Amino acid sequence: MQINVAGLHMEVGEALEAHCQQRLDDLKKYFDKVVDADVTFRNESHRHIAEVTMHASGITLHAEGEGSDFYPAVDDAAQKLQRQLERYKGRMQKHRNRREKITDLPMAFSAVETQVEEKDLDDAPDDFFAEFTPKIKHKDVKDIQMLTVDEAVMQMDLMHRNFYIFQNPKSGDLNVVYRHKEGDDVRWIEPKTS
Repeated sequence: MQINVAGLHMEVGEALEAHCQQRLDDLKKYFDKVVDADVTFRNESHRHIAEVTMHASGITLHAEGEGSDFYPAVDDAAQKLQRQLERYKGRMQKHRNRREKITDLPMAFSAVETQVEEKDLDDAPDDFFAEFTPKIKHKDVKDIQMLTVDEAVMQMDLMHRNFYIFQNPKSGDLNVVYRHKEGDDVRWIEPKTS
């Protein structure tokens, strides 16, 4: 497993790198398909924080550990990753078995072309809607995974995100799962084909 270690406004010594390598290598006994890990260290006031992101067999795990110095912070993050791996290892196997039963998979996701005409706004000044328009930032989405809805929810939970975009193997369409702000329920958005 390749481990990238970096410090935010600090240098990371060889002993701390070796400790990271040893603690994260220990996780292989829970899940042997770990590809790589990124470890970032930072200080916030008197808190020592280790942030670990692991890529393992198509999933991404994320944990943040805290301690009196960076060594216990790494241990704390590794324990959190271990709990995540133990919790999801059985679920992943169950989803994998379910996925093997799906035989009618679409070839690939095809792009949808749309055309918008704005003839009515040709004479409007450039900054006509400036005060009403929110700032929009572009985000590239790469490697959209083909997952079942349960797998997408699991991936969203592993990454500690509020939403997750995935390709549904039954329809081949892009779907979104997200955690609703009014409670703990998860919602699923699927385009209607007809």
